[in-house]
Amino acid sequence: MGPSDPHPNWHLGMRGTQHRAVMWRVWKEGGTGFLYWGANCYEKATVPGAEIRFRRGLPPGDGVLYYPGEVFSSSKQPVASLRLERILSGLQDFEYLKLYASRYGKEEAVTLLEKTGVYLGPERYTHEHMAIDIMRGEIFSSCRSCS
Repeated sequence: MGPSDPHPNWHLGMRGTQHRAVMWRVWKEGGTGFLYWGANCYEKATVPGAEIRFRRGLPPGDGVLYYPGEVFSSSKQPVASLRLERILSGLQDFEYLKLYASRYGKEEAVTLLEKTGVYLGPERYTHEHMAIDIMRGEIFSSCRSCS
């Protein structure tokens, strides 16, 4: 349910970088995992294909990371939300930072994260994707030459 804007979270209406910043925060603060409370917690439909309704009392989108496929097509395959795809990107950023830290140390990795302006703290992170591309490029170039 929280924290809310401007902090990183996975609510609807938040920026893509705000969704990705959840994992930057986890990495920077030394987290080794992340537990999210729910991924399909919308109101139960009474008929297949009914309009999806978020649970009352929760911020929009909280606890909903994928949707039932039959709402969007004849398929029963779940449909990933854009937020779920951004979580994947955040997890990839986490792994990039882990790789960089394994080669150059955590302090250097934190310096890179901050120097590129990607993430300084829960209320200070980039809103632009270019900074993320620059950080990832730096990690790729640095770690490729170490192999």
